[in-house]
Amino acid sequence: MINALSELTGKQAYKYRAFELMITLDLEVYKAVRRIIVPADIEFTRLHKVLQSVFSWQNYHLYDFTISDDNNGVMVSRLVPLEEDLKYDENATLMKERTLSEFLPEYKHMIYTYDMGDNWEHEIQLVRVMEEHDKESPYLLEASGQTPPEDVGGVGGFVSFREIMLNPNHPEYGQMKEWAKYWTVELSDWKSRSRVIKV
Repeated sequence: MINALSELTGKQAYKYRAFELMITLDLEVYKAVRRIIVPADIEFTRLHKVLQSVFSWQNYHLYDFTISDDNNGVMVSRLVPLEEDLKYDENATLMKERTLSEFLPEYKHMIYTYDMGDNWEHEIQLVRVMEEHDKESPYLLEASGQTPPEDVGGVGGFVSFREIMLNPNHPEYGQMKEWAKYWTVELSDWKSRSRVIKV
């Protein structure tokens, strides 16, 4: 519809400031990487949903965003989603209505941690700022590396799980395959394909 409107009027439907981000989840045996474009004014609550989508998480667990000073590594802010999270960290702030542009491009990277038990730390790096982006976003530019299933036990648990899934003769293979359901060792073509991220 946006393209049709542009063709009809001969003008761009809209232009807005956007960020290209590289998100890396280090899984020890390889890295799962997603490169995305998001509006600069995206709220952290929505960015969380975007990251859940591109990393195939199920939104079962707690999460936060931490922003650190690029020069000295000192934490600038920790953003949490719930009021009750503030009880455990007096320095944290609620992410409600906070936007990415409050921190980027002043700071170039942050950490998105999902599931405080398994502790999945996604490093978010600012690749570039696009002052007049004219396409729909959030948008997945590229994806590489399969992501773990929920509740696999963190990086160590994932490494062990993956070894079992790579060996159909392993005594625990059948049990793990049943537990993991539709999970596959390799990232499927459709998950790595460029697309608008619907959240």
